Amino acid sequence: MMGRLPAEMRALTPAETALLVTAWNEAQGEGPLPAAPTAAQMDDLKRRYPDG
Repeated sequence: MMGRLPAEMRALTPAETALLVTAWNEAQGEGPLPAAPTAAQMDDLKRRYPDG
């Protein structure tokens, strides 16, 4: 998760956890959401990745 080992995540203090969550949420809120793929793009993805 976020480039940290599980043991590192468990070792975070409450203050560090709050800082990490705040930074994560701010980073996720930047910029507009990407547009949904068009039907043609979905068909292309299905063709390229048939097992997906």
